[in-house]
Amino acid sequence: MNWNLGLLLFRVHFIKLTIEIFAFTLGHVTTFIHFIVYKIMNTPNKKEFLRIVNAFLNGTANAKQHRFIKQYFDLFSSQPDSLESKSREEINNIKDRMKAKIDETITIAESRGRMNYTLYQYIGIAASLIIISVIGIYFYHPSEKQQKQNINIAAHSDLSPGSDKAILTLSNGKKINLSDVAQLKIKDEDGVIINKTNDGKLIYQTSDMKSLKTETIYNTIETPRGGQYQLILPDGTKVWLNSGSSLRYPLAFNGKQRIVDLKGEAYFEVTKNKTKSFKVVTLNQDVLVLGTHFNINAYDNEPLTKTTLLEGSVRVENTASSANVFLKPGQSALLSNLKPTSFDISNVDLDEAVAWKDGYFMFNDEPLESILRKVSRWYDVDIEYTTTALNRETFSGTISKYSNASQVLRKIELTGSVHFSINGRRIRVMK
Repeated sequence: MNWNLGLLLFRVHFIKLTIEIFAFTLGHVTTFIHFIVYKIMNTPNKKEFLRIVNAFLNGTANAKQHRFIKQYFDLFSSQPDSLESKSREEINNIKDRMKAKIDETITIAESRGRMNYTLYQYIGIAASLIIISVIGIYFYHPSEKQQKQNINIAAHSDLSPGSDKAILTLSNGKKINLSDVAQLKIKDEDGVIINKTNDGKLIYQTSDMKSLKTETIYNTIETPRGGQYQLILPDGTKVWLNSGSSLRYPLAFNGKQRIVDLKGEAYFEVTKNKTKSFKVVTLNQDVLVLGTHFNINAYDNEPLTKTTLLEGSVRVENTASSANVFLKPGQSALLSNLKPTSFDISNVDLDEAVAWKDGYFMFNDEPLESILRKVSRWYDVDIEYTTTALNRETFSGTISKYSNASQVLRKIELTGSVHFSINGRRIRVMK
């Protein structure tokens, strides 16, 4: 068959298929989008979403990716058609934009010499483009009702995200608000130099080992709600402290162990020392390491203390029962704060475990109550529930934690199962 004629026929069938699938898709768009928001919010970005689609089309998708794609199409047969709710002008406008985008995609492929796909591959690509186009149209052109809802949230009140701020308590009891000083250099009475750098890190350096006292002297750093901070301990260990947390540590690790006390959440990158283990003490457990990367969530208002290992090896000890477990990278040890008797070990998403350190909120089927505790700490805000029925609703998603509170709440609202209002430093949760 002449190639140009074949291409022409392909265009005709391609556009026909596009319009047919579009008409079917549009009738289910509301339910479809609710599903997409709920299931795809945990995809970090568009690149990752397209990677899954490409893997499916190329036949290299794994079982999880197959389930992900299958859920799109299972949805279409679950709801009655509602195409009549769309105006003729709106339908024509969307179809014209979709056709133009598809023509543009084919033209680009032609110019790059990539017209070597089979017709079935093009059908797959067409279907994928339609799905992506419908999602884009819906999100970039929300309904009037959605626009009013968003404006009401933003116009009523909003909350700025947290930032790098902390209070440092020196060994003599003096408190320094680290937000108030651009740079800081202190020589403590124990001979340790404390530097605050331009990029907001607190660094401890031992100036003279001979001047160190045998008595252990401590500093404490505390982050308020809406704060976070990074510091480097005297042995070179790096610590990221989350909001509403505190760390008590010696100015020099003179004993047989390097011991620090943690309340709240912190991520550690421990400097290796085969002769002197590193120990993190929390309310119900101790974590012992020689040199490794791990995260501890030990807030007193959380139901569990959670220790997650990223690299190396750690031993987690239950201080009440003396039970202990060893973790492998990718595992978490969970200990109930109400009845701290034994550990539960689970495999976890490491990106999710340290998302807070990397500047994100990341949720994976997480209860609303747990999500809003994080929101409360980071935005320094109180949460008010109008009904407890919402507490166990689960959500998935990823969003920058440097967004205003209203942007985070809107992402959750898009699922349609919960709504919020902001009044001062209080978030109200409604059905």
